[in-house]
Amino acid sequence: MATMLPAIGEKRGKQIVYTIEECLSCGEKKKRTFTVGDYVYKENGQCKKCNGRIYITMIYAEPVKPTQ
Repeated sequence: MATMLPAIGEKRGKQIVYTIEECLSCGEKKKRTFTVGDYVYKENGQCKKCNGRIYITMIYAEPVKPTQ
């Protein structure tokens, strides 16, 4: 199913961008906020669990939920 892009001039709500890091050896995943320089398939250190390599596997945005 396709996602519709907003029309020109239409305002989108605020969003928070997240990065998912994953160890390709043991499958350990970690979600954190996006930092400048992140990109998919970037090697990002060693896994604390198994000493495997950690890669960024996903970058996505979630809408900020309004507080009431």
